[in-house]
Amino acid sequence: MFKNERKERIYSGMTNAFMIYFVVILSILFLPERVWEFFWQKLSFRFERRNLFAKEKSAGEELLQAIPELEASLSVGMKMSGLKLPEYKFFTSLIYILLENNRRLGIGLKNVLGELKQNLILDLQFEGKLLDHTLGANAQFLVIALTTWFFIFFSSQLADLPLDSFILLLIILVQLSGIFVFNFLLKLIKKRTFNKFNQAISRLYLFGGLSEIGLSFGQVLEESKVMASENWSHRLFLPCARRLSGLVARWKETGLSPVSGSREIIGELWHLKEVSFVRFLKHLDLLKFVILAGFFLPAYFLYLYSIFQFFMEQ
Repeated sequence: MFKNERKERIYSGMTNAFMIYFVVILSILFLPERVWEFFWQKLSFRFERRNLFAKEKSAGEELLQAIPELEASLSVGMKMSGLKLPEYKFFTSLIYILLENNRRLGIGLKNVLGELKQNLILDLQFEGKLLDHTLGANAQFLVIALTTWFFIFFSSQLADLPLDSFILLLIILVQLSGIFVFNFLLKLIKKRTFNKFNQAISRLYLFGGLSEIGLSFGQVLEESKVMASENWSHRLFLPCARRLSGLVARWKETGLSPVSGSREIIGELWHLKEVSFVRFLKHLDLLKFVILAGFFLPAYFLYLYSIFQFFMEQ
């Protein structure tokens, strides 16, 4: 009789705890993204300089401030040897390459630096949104993890259930693994999504600059390596690759300058990259859902398993 009453009390307590837990989890999942972004920004404000997510964006902002100074120095004929610029993605290395060819061969930089500055601004806007989304997702993971632990202890006290140390350790490991996997995959997918643009854009800028100063067809192709297959191997670039092949063939056959056409292709690549920014942020939401479903909810189900195991032993 006593055992039946205890089981009924446990069952009633656990039912209440489960209902409250899932209502809270659903509430957390459907909170607007800006709530999580605000929460994490407030939480990490004092540690902003140490925040690994913010370091790259900060370097880009410093580079953006340095470009107008560079343009002013070039306009008055100052030599740029030994110049040190903030390192940000491929922008810095491209500027160094262009400066070297400006010094060595005299290619023009005025229009190129202006384009780079405008696209650097778009890139930084994307990084700002990505930073907010990433920090918001991590804040959401932490809140769900804390909610899970609260209900584990709440339900165990309410229903007078023992806590299995091994199960609790496993839950911690699963939750920490979820946060690690999310941030690892985020960096990996980001690298694979955007690195393919870097070399293609850099080689095209060099190709256009060298074409403009009157170098021979063979010299320009050799110096810029613009036709190297690794620049255009991705299927997203196939239309641009075909247009570039047509420009190069026309230049070889007729001597018609490819500068204007190469500028159009560069503009198309920047546009494709901007479209990829939007698509990437949507994929980030999908990744967050997969991590929640694959790590944080199973962590709670581990606790349910320990409860059912306890019932079976009674």
